[in-house]
Amino acid sequence: MHLVLRRFAVVLLAVVLGCGFAAMTATGCGGPYSGPPEKIKRPKAKRRPKAKEGEAEAVVVNDKCRTNFFEKPTTKRKESQGKTLSKQAEGIILEAEAQKGEDRLLLVKEALSKLRNALVADPYGPEPTYKMAVAYALVGKKGCSLALLERLQLLSRMPAVEAEAERTIDRAARDQAFNAFRKDADAALGR
Repeated sequence: MHLVLRRFAVVLLAVVLGCGFAAMTATGCGGPYSGPPEKIKRPKAKRRPKAKEGEAEAVVVNDKCRTNFFEKPTTKRKESQGKTLSKQAEGIILEAEAQKGEDRLLLVKEALSKLRNALVADPYGPEPTYKMAVAYALVGKKGCSLALLERLQLLSRMPAVEAEAERTIDRAARDQAFNAFRKDADAALGR
């Protein structure tokens, strides 16, 4: 009796699976990778929020920071390592822009640490230099930010990084992070 029930269950299962397969092929239901690939839209860049009037007053003029990462000339550049660390820091900076107070300061410190390491790996990297200037601007260190923008202009005179530095200078000239001291920032960029 049990043997007959088992055989009946096996035959019934085979019929159900066979019907299901036949229904899938009849309706054109293929595997998960059949058909043309979907097109994915590229995400749009987010704009920084405009600086409020009260934030412009919080800008510090006299502040100390390291800005000369190529005081000892070197030919050893680890560009890929510098760019990787710079990308990581960019995500942290974007997160810091949404924060206020102590949370923002902690995130900016973390980003600055990654950017310092990026500039140690690639002392002539325009991208980490620019992002470091943005990070300092977020916490109101105007002097450091301006010094890094001036350094960016110096990088544009170096043949090895001239094109990338020019693109980065154009980007910095449009960046809202420097709106609190736009005139000084443009002067530092040579504009």
